[in-house]
Amino acid sequence: MIRSIIAIISLGLCSLASAQVTTLADVKAKNGVQLSAEELKQLMPGAKVVSRTQAGSTRQWTNNADGTFIASSDGRGFSGGRNSYATAPGTWRVADNGRLCVTIKWNVAVDDWCRVVFKVGDKYYGVGRLDDNAPASEFEFSK
Repeated sequence: MIRSIIAIISLGLCSLASAQVTTLADVKAKNGVQLSAEELKQLMPGAKVVSRTQAGSTRQWTNNADGTFIASSDGRGFSGGRNSYATAPGTWRVADNGRLCVTIKWNVAVDDWCRVVFKVGDKYYGVGRLDDNAPASEFEFSK
């Protein structure tokens, strides 16, 4: 009986977690607008960035004009290790095809990705590919 209850609760939690995954289709449904390379080149230098991954990690940094930054992570998910605060050097650039590209050299792994960025209200979302099923990670950019 207890095993059945635990199994039901586990399935419910898994369903809840998967329901929270945002996709490109969700972003489009909210009238998300894709930023151009020129818009990203205006927005990124000096931007304070908060990045929330699908794995649950929150990372933050400030983009230096020379394409570098020092990132910090709350350690949830995989960036920076599990459940441990971390900092690491990184680089950013806007590719000619309009993708924001970031590399962060964490002690346990390296984040190396490029994202197409969409704006929805005052929030931003990044996707690795223009596929409606692609997971979308949330970003905040401010100056």
